[in-house]
Amino acid sequence: MPTAGRLAGAVIYGLFGWYLAGLTIPFFPESNAPDYWVPASAGISLIIGWRVCGSRAGQGYNQAVATGITAAGSMAFCLIFVLAFNQMISNAMRLFYNGPVEAVMDIATQMIDFGVYFYDWGLIATLFVGGIVCAFVTEFFGQRFP
Repeated sequence: MPTAGRLAGAVIYGLFGWYLAGLTIPFFPESNAPDYWVPASAGISLIIGWRVCGSRAGQGYNQAVATGITAAGSMAFCLIFVLAFNQMISNAMRLFYNGPVEAVMDIATQMIDFGVYFYDWGLIATLFVGGIVCAFVTEFFGQRFP
């Protein structure tokens, strides 16, 4: 059921995902992010804002801190998974793997490799603090317009 909290969560997290995508571009090798990176970040963040944060809006600001951390972790995991899955598909099209199980198992290795690219304390702090701030905004709208 659409609520103001869900709408606010989707909008604010979508904007935050777009901002975060712009921050992460220099962390890619040769500062060359894939073409789908910015729309994928905004889209996935929008969905997480709607499903994770928006559905929990209206429970209080203490709960919003936990919700913001959960949403930030979900965003990081999903975005790194998308990068790893796309890299696996690219490798599979070049016949890099001996079978489908090896290809699926390589996603975990690719996720670790991409996680090392983005290992920066400033970026991690921005992700979690921004997730909490976005959760506060979502909570504000969730309480005011139930």
